Amino acid sequence: MKRKITLLTLPAILAGILAITNTSDAFSVAEKAQKRRIEMIQYLRFMKPMVYNFPCEPFPDCYVAAKKNDKIGELDLIARFSEVKRVYQEGMVYYYEGQYLKAYNRFLDSQVRIEAILERLSQWYINRTEVMMRDALEKKNQDDPEDMSLIDVSIEYGPNSRKRRDFSDDREAPHTARRYDSRETHWARNKWVLENNLAKGYERLGLARKARALGLEVDRKLRKHEKTTPDQREKRIEYYLASIQLARQAKQNAAYIFQLKYPYDNYALMNTYGLSEAGRKDDPQVPKLEDITMNWSKNPYVFPVRLHPVFDLRLPAKYRRDATDSRQELYEEEVDILVRMKYYNEERRNKIEGLDYKRDQAASQ
Repeated sequence: MKRKITLLTLPAILAGILAITNTSDAFSVAEKAQKRRIEMIQYLRFMKPMVYNFPCEPFPDCYVAAKKNDKIGELDLIARFSEVKRVYQEGMVYYYEGQYLKAYNRFLDSQVRIEAILERLSQWYINRTEVMMRDALEKKNQDDPEDMSLIDVSIEYGPNSRKRRDFSDDREAPHTARRYDSRETHWARNKWVLENNLAKGYERLGLARKARALGLEVDRKLRKHEKTTPDQREKRIEYYLASIQLARQAKQNAAYIFQLKYPYDNYALMNTYGLSEAGRKDDPQVPKLEDITMNWSKNPYVFPVRLHPVFDLRLPAKYRRDATDSRQELYEEEVDILVRMKYYNEERRNKIEGLDYKRDQAASQ
């Protein structure tokens, strides 16, 4: 005689199923799956800005070409990152269904893929940081006679240099002429901080190289019949992430060097008319950021006290992305919000973008 299943007997049946599945082995797999699930989602969150800020090599040429053909999603790292998310999602579904072994295998699969992506990204970050540090050391504008490399600053404004003594010499104005340009004082004032940021930046770059090398050697002593364990992969991933973070910190040092060397380049952000400072050869002009020309002093997101890198004219345009990435932010997203004001009131945005500094200047006179 078949027993009829009713609502009264269903709880007992479910309890029996749980009793069968919740053995010590199954519970152990569930714990492992839970650990890897949390671990993978943390890695994915941390990796997203890296992948989308530097999605291909050589950057930025590969990105410009893909954007022109509307094929951003097909770029190497973005496509691979999307595949990792798909595999992780499968594991998450299995985990919530209670199929812990299948979930654990999916999480291990995503771990292997994340490791491969970070191996490439860590080397890219080191290479790009090295170039940024080297450019910070040199002149920003080779054609500008007033520009200086950091080595020149150390020589010309050393403790016993004539220029430095001129800054501190007492003089009787206006009878005694000033023997220096007041705009040069920032070189002497910032010399020590510039040198220390250079030293700290290269120190962090060296540590980034060491962290990546340690990651590569995690399973170096394995025998031929042994395979890399999930714990070893986790350790390697942590080394790669440490390498990337150290490279980001070195980029912040490089950015600070640019900011100290060229304090007057942000004049247009504070000028009422949004104009750059007139030089000996160049006429004042409204700066252009990401194809947008406006009176930047009227942009509601420009705060000179805590200036966002997307606006910082002291940084070369190609390194504003790096400075934004060092804050763990997506460059395109920040540009859309802050520069293009994509999520700002449309009428207000059009009014701000349409500001004509010549018309405003004439009206104020």
